[in-house]
Amino acid sequence: MRYYEPDKARLCKSGVVDIDANDRIIGMEEKPAEPKSRWCAPPFYIYKSTDLPLVKEGIASGCGVDAPGSFIAWLSKTTDVYAYKMPGRRYDIGDLESYRQVKEEYKGIDIN
Repeated sequence: MRYYEPDKARLCKSGVVDIDANDRIIGMEEKPAEPKSRWCAPPFYIYKSTDLPLVKEGIASGCGVDAPGSFIAWLSKTTDVYAYKMPGRRYDIGDLESYRQVKEEYKGIDIN
């Protein structure tokens, strides 16, 4: 998934994807100093069964194991990976206060 993030500071703390006209990921970077797009990629991934054998290959190629976006960045260079636009708003819960704020604000997803 992907969502538009206008705040550069938040982009620099996230995985950022560059996509083509068909929503295919053509580049991805974790926590870039200079984001190449405004599209953030929260860690919501759907893998095909054909992707599973590539996990070991990705790790062996050095994609990293500490952030799930590292594998997606590597995988997008190996096969077609798509980032669909996320409906609604993204909430980042990092502490008790942000959790309370989300509880107060969140009203569900309006897909209409």
